[in-house]
This record gives sequence, structure tokens and C-alpha cells, in this order.
Amino acid sequence: MSIIKLLEKKVKRTLFTTPTHSQHNIFNEKYTNFYEDDYSEIEGFDNLSNPKNAIMMAQGRASEIIGSKQTFFITQGATTALLSAMKTIIKPADKVLVARNCHKSVYNGLILTAGIIDWFMPETDKEWGIYTKIDPKKLDSTLQLDDYKVFIMTSPTYVGVNSDIEEIAKICRKNKTYLIVDEAHGSLYNFNDKIGKSAISQGADVSINSLHKSAGGLNQCAILNISKNLRDFDESDFQNSINLFHTSSPSYPLLANIEACFNYLTSKKGQEEVNILLSEIDKLKKELTRYGIEFFECDYHDPTKILLRKKGLSGFDLSESMFSEFDIEDELNNSISCLYLTGIGTARQKLEKLKQALKKVKINPSYEFQPVDFQPHPLVKMQPIEAFNRNYIYTDKSDSLLKISGATIPPRNWNIILRRSNSKMAFRLS
Repeated sequence: MSIIKLLEKKVKRTLFTTPTHSQHNIFNEKYTNFYEDDYSEIEGFDNLSNPKNAIMMAQGRASEIIGSKQTFFITQGATTALLSAMKTIIKPADKVLVARNCHKSVYNGLILTAGIIDWFMPETDKEWGIYTKIDPKKLDSTLQLDDYKVFIMTSPTYVGVNSDIEEIAKICRKNKTYLIVDEAHGSLYNFNDKIGKSAISQGADVSINSLHKSAGGLNQCAILNISKNLRDFDESDFQNSINLFHTSSPSYPLLANIEACFNYLTSKKGQEEVNILLSEIDKLKKELTRYGIEFFECDYHDPTKILLRKKGLSGFDLSESMFSEFDIEDELNNSISCLYLTGIGTARQKLEKLKQALKKVKINPSYEFQPVDFQPHPLVKMQPIEAFNRNYIYTDKSDSLLKISGATIPPRNWNIILRRSNSKMAFRLS
């Protein structure tokens, strides 16, 4: 029996268990349906930390679709999946090569595992102000310099740039290095290869997908996939690590949502929706190019990530105008470009609103884009676990030069805070 059918049966017995809301919403009637399906792991229901029935069957079907050795359902987001994968493979003092554009959860994973980090710099595009793909030849040269246990990278990137995972996987195997791919923004690749090829199908040892990013899932719905060719680790190793981080009270509505996501995206209707989305995005791009809008495109770019810029406006100013004048908020922006994410659920009307707003937004004809200078290869002054455990002081940003940060501070957050509030920045420093 599937998770969805299990919930549809409705439990008839009287439950003196968690959650004590007894499947009724006493706060807000709008969310009653979610409450009705919210059970704990009661008798007859499966257990996410040791699945034997409905969850095991749902994960098994997902694994068949993806082509993985095992796919695990995660109700605490791709962050928990990444932490679990890292905890499984990385032991204290293991050398870990990390692409500089990885998510902050990877840095948190290095604190938890006590791995020793070295940085690997992806390629960059100064005209768009973005990191792009991983250069396989540079990676091969780097991996030969030391005994790296694992290489952790992001593909696609936040803005949809894919690396050649197949070639990278071959290089990692040659150098006896495990490959973990944060594929959070590539969850649709498991269902439609017109958008991109999945990391698992290209030879990655482990991949992580975040279903709410583009595949229509609710926030926190994610999956962890391990390859059929993964050596030295089996399903139980990963399950044990997941159980360290994952709640012992997983959300059944979220588990059912993951299952429903797979059911829909493998259906004829789901496939049609993906194809319609791609068609509508293509139409939008063709029309907007006549209005001074430029789109980032290349052979390895995910078309559902609409990265654009408008002549006569910085990316920051375009973002602010779209937000204040048209109530349209982008996912990410820099001094040159803005990113508008799409996926399952992005209707034609939503794209039409974006298109009309981009046509109308006012420009400064004298403004010219300035190429972005990226940081050089960063020096490792202190390992993440050491920085985390050091005593620290707070200091103003203006006095932070040459100090070592005691916490991860993503630049994207600075932009939002500085542009939309008068808050002063304070840094936690070692």
C-alpha cells in the first residue's frame, strides 16, 4: 500500500499519541486538510528511520525511476540529506575538496564531520557575475595533488549551470575520490532529460534533490540518492547517518507529498506540464529580447532558471524596481543580473505578468554593465570546526578586514538586508 492510500483510509481508532491535535486544526480552518493527514508513526504506519512497508515501497519506486541503488525520502530539506551523505563518507581528518559555490550546509557538514577542507574554484562569467561549471581538467590536476576522500560540488548551480558530471565522475573514480553532487536545483532532471541529465545517471556516487525547488513539492521535501556503483558504503550506512539528523517524528503529509510528486511527474499529465513550461519560457525569451532584455544561455544551462539582465539597469536596480513597482520578487540578484526561478506550478499567467513588468520597467540609458571581479583562490587560514569552536567577538563590517569569520555569511543575504532595511551589519568573528 502506498503512503497516499494509507492516509486516505483514515485511522478509526482513538489515539492517545503524538500529535495531540487529534487530526483537527484548532488554529486556522484553512489548513484543515494538512492536519487530517498528520499522524505519528502509530501502529500500522511505517517508520521512516527503519521503513518496512508503505515508505519502503514508495522509496523503492522512486529508486527505480531515478536509477539509484537507494533513494531516501527526507522531510527536512536537502540540508539534512547533504549532512547525512557527508557524515556517512567523511571521517575526522579526511581531506575534502569543496567547490567554492557550494551551499552553506556543506560548510556546516565539515564542522560536524571534522573534515579538512581545500577549496576548488569553479569557472566564472564576469559579464553576468556568476559562477559557472567545474573544469574537469583542472579538477583532475587538483585531485592528484593530495589524497582527497571526497569532492563535493553543486550542479546545476543556483542559476542553472550544469557541469559535465559524467566526465567528473570518471576523474573522481580514477583518483579514488567519492563524488557528492548537490543537485538540489535539478530535481526535474530525474523526470525529463530535455532540461538536464541527472547526476546519478552520469555516475555520481551520491546526489541530493530538493523537490520544492522546481518539481512542485512542498518546502522541506527532498531526496537522497546513492549510486548502484557506490563502493564501501551500503544503504544501512546512509540510513544510520540520516537517523542522526532526521527527526523521529517525520511529517506524513510531507512524505505523501514526495510520493505524489513522483506519481505526477511520471504521469502523462506531468510530462505535458513540463513540456508546456519549457515552451512558454521559450516564447517569453523570444518576445523580451525585443525590449532590451538579455538572457543567459549556453549548452549546459537549465532553461527553467531564467537569468536575465536589462540594458540600462543594474541587477540590483532591476530587482528593486520589479519588487516595488510590480510586486515581483526574484530568487537571486547581483550587480548585473536577476534570477527568476520556474518549475511545476509556474503557470502561463505568472510568466505573462513577469513579461509585461520587464517591458515596462524604466531604465537609465546611460548606464553600462561593469564586469564582476571574483575573489582569487581563497587561502584556508583555519578549518571550519576550529573556527566554530573558537571564542569570538562581534565587530562592525567596516572593521572586519583580515579577520576570520566565525559563521557563514552568504553575500546574497547582505544584499537583501542592505537594500531593504537600514540595519547595520555585525560580524561574528574568531
